[in-house]
Amino acid sequence: MFGIRKKAAKTAKRAGLLTGGLLLCTVGAGFLTLAGWLALVPIVSMQMTATIIAAIYLGIGLIMIGIGVRSETAADQPVHQPQAAADGPPILQAFMYGLQAGAQSDQTRH
Repeated sequence: MFGIRKKAAKTAKRAGLLTGGLLLCTVGAGFLTLAGWLALVPIVSMQMTATIIAAIYLGIGLIMIGIGVRSETAADQPVHQPQAAADGPPILQAFMYGLQAGAQSDQTRH
């Protein structure tokens, strides 16, 4: 029972920190956008400034989408099973078993 409460408290703390961090990053992105706008307007026209800032946000968004799609498809690939006992020396079998255990452990953690 206490393990569940501890885990719930840890999850709530993590969610709160992530939410607060996301909020601060959003405010920071707004100020960086304003600073970029004020720096670019004297150099180029307002229309070109808006185009540059929009292109930066679009590029970052596309990169994030690409990373999200790539990591999602990588997690869907099956984990290879270690070879049978007759397929190699015992040290190789132990190595393959360790690789499989590490891969399964990493998948369950995320």
